[in-house]
Amino acid sequence: MNTKPFTKKELYLISKDKNLAKIIRKNGSISFSRKKQDPFNNLIGIIISQFISTKAADGIKNNILNLFNKKQFEINSFKNLNVNEIKALGLSTNKARSVKEVTNYFLHHKVIERIYTLDQKEREAELLKLFGIGRWSVEMFEMFAVRNINVFSSGDAALRSVMIETNMVQKNANLNDFENYSKIWSPFKTIASLHLWKSID
Repeated sequence: MNTKPFTKKELYLISKDKNLAKIIRKNGSISFSRKKQDPFNNLIGIIISQFISTKAADGIKNNILNLFNKKQFEINSFKNLNVNEIKALGLSTNKARSVKEVTNYFLHHKVIERIYTLDQKEREAELLKLFGIGRWSVEMFEMFAVRNINVFSSGDAALRSVMIETNMVQKNANLNDFENYSKIWSPFKTIASLHLWKSID
C-alpha cells in the first residue's frame, strides 16, 4: 500500500475538486519528476502510441529498440531509413512517414539544442507543422518530455472516459466541456491527469 504523503500539488487538487479527491486518495501519492526528457526519444514514442493501447505500443517500441540494440530511440537509427524501411519495423505507413519527418526535423533544425528554449506556444506551433503530429501528440510531449506541470488533453479518450464515469462531466459532453472542467485543476492539470490515468490502470 502506498503510504507516501501527498504532495502540496495533490493536496491543492484535493481541496479544489471532490470528485478528483476521491481518486487521489484511492491512488495514493504519485511522483512526477520535472526533469526534461530526451525530446526525440519521447516524440517517437508518442507517434508509436497514437491510436493503440499502451500494451500494444510498448510491444512495438521494445521490438524496434531490440532491433537497433538501443535503450532509447536515436536519430542515427532512423536517418538512413526510408519510409518503407521504417514501416517494416512494425508501423503503419502514416506512422512511418511521421517518424521519418520527425527525424528529418531533428536533423536539420538543431532541435535538440533549441526546443526547450522556445515558449510553449512556439514549440507547439513548430511540432504541429509535422506530418502526423496533432494536438494530442503535442500535449503528451508537453507532459512527458517538457515535464510541463499544467497540461490537460481533452483529446485523450481515457481521460474523457474517467471524467464521465466519475460524474465530472455528462456522457454527451463535448471537448470544450472537458477543457472547461479541467480549469479547476490549474496550475496542476498534469498531476490531475496522471491520477485519472492511474485510476484505470
